[in-house]
Amino acid sequence: MTLHSVIFYFSQSGNTKNYAERIAQGLRIDKHSCELIAFKKVKDDIELIKNFDFEKYDLIGFGIPVYYFKPPFHILDILEALPSLEGKRGFLFCTSGGNPGATLHKMKEITNKKGLKIIDANDQFVGLDRHQLYRDFDYVLPTSVGHPTEEELESARKFGLELVRKALDPNTPEMTDFRAHDSTFAKITSFEGLNQHFPKFNLDEEKCIQCGQCAERCPVDAIVIDPFPIWIKDCDRCYLCEMHCPEQAIECDWNAQVQVMNSLMRKKGYKPVKKKIN
Repeated sequence: MTLHSVIFYFSQSGNTKNYAERIAQGLRIDKHSCELIAFKKVKDDIELIKNFDFEKYDLIGFGIPVYYFKPPFHILDILEALPSLEGKRGFLFCTSGGNPGATLHKMKEITNKKGLKIIDANDQFVGLDRHQLYRDFDYVLPTSVGHPTEEELESARKFGLELVRKALDPNTPEMTDFRAHDSTFAKITSFEGLNQHFPKFNLDEEKCIQCGQCAERCPVDAIVIDPFPIWIKDCDRCYLCEMHCPEQAIECDWNAQVQVMNSLMRKKGYKPVKKKIN
């Protein structure tokens, strides 16, 4: 039997994309096939999911980065748009620079409703945690810097190889052992909490060249150019707009969050290291 697989992934900094590509390498052994599809814009992605021909595939995977110890909120909206996948097999994975929290559990709650049988999952793929918060942070996250290594990416390929074996075995059981406990921080950073307590977007119109990169990169279409960027709705607080502004015209005040994080790291016994990781 030839196994036909598809991996849908969302990648903020490229880490999740790199892992998805390595998993696909493993899935393509012995002339099996694997297609890679990137999520980019939530409206387009929902339409894609609604109209996708899932019947062509024997194995369906979803890979995402971890935001604040949980899935990006717009990814959950995309998963909710899935049609019935009763009788289909799937897998889940996520990448994080630290603790993945209950990310896969939250994804599986939705795939359960869609009838997708998850036969394997991985929340241990490590990537450099790229977030504007760490730009002025006094510490380096030891679990993040220098990742993913080649060895870690090779583990993704092996994960793909194991998926082939499990997918071809009709007796492979559904995976049910998912970490369901949310950390205190994950509970605090609800969609409403993030938008209320995390930095607002401030635009320096003198610096802005109206290039539109912020709107182009925003995965939830929260930005329109008229003629300068305008934030028209609440968002996932990924801060890709600030991170990738070529003129640094988008300014966010991270002082309060940096102070909290510095205090937490001091309590854990880490020593300050002045190093920019963004």
